[in-house]
Amino acid sequence: MTWLAIVSEWQRDWAGTQYLETLSPVLAEHSGGTGVALGWELQLLSAPRDGAA
Repeated sequence: MTWLAIVSEWQRDWAGTQYLETLSPVLAEHSGGTGVALGWELQLLSAPRDGAA
């Protein structure tokens, strides 16, 4: 068991955004590849979609 697994269990549902603003910087700074993946996903989520205004 690692701290990352425990934090992931505390978050439970990653669709929920209640703690995302607090948790994201911690993951990005301290979780290596997971932080890189999170940054990539957040970048994709904020990108405009084809045909979107």
